[in-house]
Amino acid sequence: MKHFLRRLSFQTKLLASFFIVILLATAAGYLFINQSVNRAFSDFTVRSFTLQDQVLVSLIVQYYNRTGSLDGLVDFLERGPRDIPILLVDPDRKVVFAPEEQFVGRRLGESQLEGGQSILLASGEIWTVVPYRSLVGRNALEQGFLRATRAALWLAAFAAGAAALILALFLVRQTTNPLRQLEAATQRIAKGDFDEEVEIRSSDEIGRLAEAFNEMARSLKLSEEAKRRMIADISHELRTPLAAVRSALEGLRDGLFEPSSATFASLHDRVLLLTRLVGDLHQLALADAGQLSIERQATRLDAIVNGIVETVGFQIEDSGLTLETAIDPAIPALLIDANRIEQVLLNLLANAIRHTPEGGRIELRADRTSESEVTVSVCDTGSGLAPEDLERVFERFYCADPAREGVGAGLGLAIAKALVEAHGGRAWAENRPLGGACFKIVLPITPA
Repeated sequence: MKHFLRRLSFQTKLLASFFIVILLATAAGYLFINQSVNRAFSDFTVRSFTLQDQVLVSLIVQYYNRTGSLDGLVDFLERGPRDIPILLVDPDRKVVFAPEEQFVGRRLGESQLEGGQSILLASGEIWTVVPYRSLVGRNALEQGFLRATRAALWLAAFAAGAAALILALFLVRQTTNPLRQLEAATQRIAKGDFDEEVEIRSSDEIGRLAEAFNEMARSLKLSEEAKRRMIADISHELRTPLAAVRSALEGLRDGLFEPSSATFASLHDRVLLLTRLVGDLHQLALADAGQLSIERQATRLDAIVNGIVETVGFQIEDSGLTLETAIDPAIPALLIDANRIEQVLLNLLANAIRHTPEGGRIELRADRTSESEVTVSVCDTGSGLAPEDLERVFERFYCADPAREGVGAGLGLAIAKALVEAHGGRAWAENRPLGGACFKIVLPITPA
């Protein structure tokens, strides 16, 4: 049975459930109403005949009080019309009068006398008046009325069941049709068609499911495009140094180049470039997987900045630039990975050096902007960023200045953002009002 149910479609199961519920509800309603009608009809007929019986009992008692005997009454009832709906039963439970001759002389049982009215005579005898209906049941007119009532109930039950089934079919289609569309769209997405979206026809749970599906489809499409673009960018970035290394090795093999120290130095630089590129890609892959190792220690930002100034100070001076630093002394020691934050600041400074013309100025600031956050900014006096570049400058392999393409792999800012987010912070870029770009990161203040 379980295997059979598993093979049925969701629509079939839903329709079958509705049908069973409608059938049970209709049958239960019919039985309840029919029983109520029968009880009400019986109460009405019994009540009306009970009043008539009480009148007859009163007349019989009065007749006995006047005559001292019931013999004359029996003779009178037998000579009169037999349409009085009662049975007159003597103390021996024998019927002495009945509307039909076939009941006269019949001895009734105790159960048949229970519905009658007892008459205690002065002589101590107990006679009983029994409603004729208790023996013969309902007459033809009453039975016809009940049959008509049952037929009306059956018709009403059938009409209500049919209407409920039609409504259930409509509701099932409203539920299953969008699910079929979702299933078909899912299969097409599984085959690589990420442009697939389903139509949203309602705002209920099915509509919200369709909206979430479309959001997922758009996200998958963007992820697929980003993956393809990343593969193309990686291929492009690796192709140039690999081609240079290959041509140099082939030249050495064929005797076209002399194995001099300059040749080996050039090969070494190319290998270092490849190593650095592979290392950057590895860090980004770890960041995507949430596996970047962060070794937090209580560290002061001014110590990190002083070490950076000592490292890049000569490079900045050789480029004809000026570096200004300003660290808010109110910033406490932060629970951070000093090496990772140093790498972030070095990447931001390297980007600023590339985009600041000779004679320009680079400003490195750190301010406590709230009780729980520290903002570090690296600003330059370059040409700034175009509005379309502000949103994409942290993307991998993205180059905001095509004229500088090939200077770097375009991974420094992406790595910086990944390292900041691994610390629970955030990073963004904006333009300065007086010109130049400003890259900012926010780090949380965590008690050490």
